[in-house]
Amino acid sequence: KKHAEKAMATKVALFGKLPDKCLTCEEPFDKTNKEMVTTWNVVVREKEDVVHLYCPTCWEQALQIIEDFKKHLEEKNG
Repeated sequence: KKHAEKAMATKVALFGKLPDKCLTCEEPFDKTNKEMVTTWNVVVREKEDVVHLYCPTCWEQALQIIEDFKKHLEEKNG
């Protein structure tokens, strides 16, 4: 029970570190906007005690860059 309480306290503390804008494009984030809350992406790095926030546009661009890089590596390596 103590471990679960400590884990919950850590997660609540990290939620308090949720930024108010996209890390990449700095578009403002409204925690009270249901659409934003359900469509934006949050990346939590517990060990580093960091929370990053990305708007849907920046998130999709990042995924596309990763996909393009994978294809490039596959083509390069045969």
